[in-house]
This record gives sequence, C-alpha cells and structure tokens, in this order.
Amino acid sequence: MNKIGILGSGWLGLALAEKAKKKGHQVWITSTTKGKVDKLQNKGFHAQYLSFSETSMVGKIDFFNQIDTLVITIPPGLKKNPQHNYEALFEQIIERTESYKIKRVLFTSSTSVYGFQKGIITETFKLLGDTPSALQIINVERKLQVNKNFESVIVRLGGLIGPKRHPIFFLAGKENLSNPQSPINYIHQEDSVAILLKIVENWSGNQTYNAVTPFHPTRKEYHTKMAKIAQLSPPKFENKGTIRGIICSKKLVSELNYQFKVKNLLILN
Repeated sequence: MNKIGILGSGWLGLALAEKAKKKGHQVWITSTTKGKVDKLQNKGFHAQYLSFSETSMVGKIDFFNQIDTLVITIPPGLKKNPQHNYEALFEQIIERTESYKIKRVLFTSSTSVYGFQKGIITETFKLLGDTPSALQIINVERKLQVNKNFESVIVRLGGLIGPKRHPIFFLAGKENLSNPQSPINYIHQEDSVAILLKIVENWSGNQTYNAVTPFHPTRKEYHTKMAKIAQLSPPKFENKGTIRGIICSKKLVSELNYQFKVKNLLILN
C-alpha cells in the first residue's frame, strides 16, 4: 500500500485518485476550490485545500507530510492565463517536496515537448517543442531530473481523451485545419490512470516514458470518422502544415510489461 499525494483534482487527477483508492492505496488529493474539497471529503477522500502561485502556497501544507509518493497532474494553464509562470509554480512544489523529504515524484508531462519531429519518436529524441507551454514543461522536466533530493519519473502523455473529453467537440465544423496527414497521438483516460498507478506500484525511479496509445490513423481520417460517430459536422482540412511523427510507447510496454486497455480510440467515452 502506498501513500499517494495527488496535486490537482481535475479530470485526470480525480480519476487517478478514485482508482488508487479502489486498489487500497491511501490517497491524499488537493483542490484550489474549497467547495470541491468538501465534495471530495464527502466521497471519502483525504482532500485538502492547496493553492499555488509563482511566489507562494496557500492552504494545508501538511498535505506533504502524509505521503511517500507525490503525483503532479497540474497543467501549465497558459490558455486561460498566457502570463502564467509554470516554472515558478514548480519551484514552490519542489521546495516543499525537499523540505518534507518526499523521495518519489511522478510528473504528468506532455508529448508536446517533442515539437513537430518526423519518424518514430522515442524518449531519446531531442526536446524541440517551441510553444510557450511546451517550453515551460521542458524546463520543469529538467528541474525534476537534475534534483538529487528525490527520484522522479516523467510520463509524457499524448492527447487525453475519455469521458466528457474529446477533441472532436472542439474541431467539428471547423475549416482550413492543417496537418491532415499527421498521425494522431492520443491516449485514453483509462490507460493514463492505469499507467500512472503501475509506475507507483512498481517504482524504479529516474525514468522517462512516452504514454501514447499505439493507434495512429491520420488526423483527417480519425476526426472525420469521429464526427460521424458523434453526429457532428466533420472538420475540413487543407493540405498544408508539417507532418508530425508517431510517438512510440515501446519502452513503457517493455519495461512495465504494460498492455493498453483501450486499443481502438474510435469512441467518445
């Protein structure tokens, strides 16, 4: 049984907490909304209010005193706040991780760190992501990897899909979309959660894994089919843009003996 602390109770963090609790682990989870903390506590979770900024942390800091494994599922959030300093926020987290002597940190990163490279992309590829979000994630990865006070595992998740979350609802009916021949690099919530838990339960430390479902039709093919499934207007693509490669998860499959649970991503939930 592990004592798992999950920073972030969003779409992924909460699903992870629910699964970990069912498997008998002790789970602590945080929220930046006090009303949500009450709801989580009513569901039987050890939930605490904890809010980070670039310069401070507000809430019950003793959250860090309860756990032996810290899972960080906080996204950069630059779409809502383009000026958000994700790196500075992580400095706050790392400082508490060190002071409470937590030895295991699991960070949900993103495949956006690779940018638009071609070929079969493994964990050995250079990190060429150049969007504001990708650049900050790359720097956060490096801060975790060079820290000698704890072990870290970086999981570079593909595009997340699952219950109440699918890009077709955003893309339906749009026109002039680029990169029609680029393969999709998505992963279902069920596999994301299962992979994160497997890493916690079989901790080996200081590792980096790609986590993308080995299902890679082109963007045009996939989203056209998904629009039909969702009974929405299909998006329209132009033959322009850069073809991105396939994100390879063979290391994850081999080293963790993991088999993907949702192999066909032509589903809405």
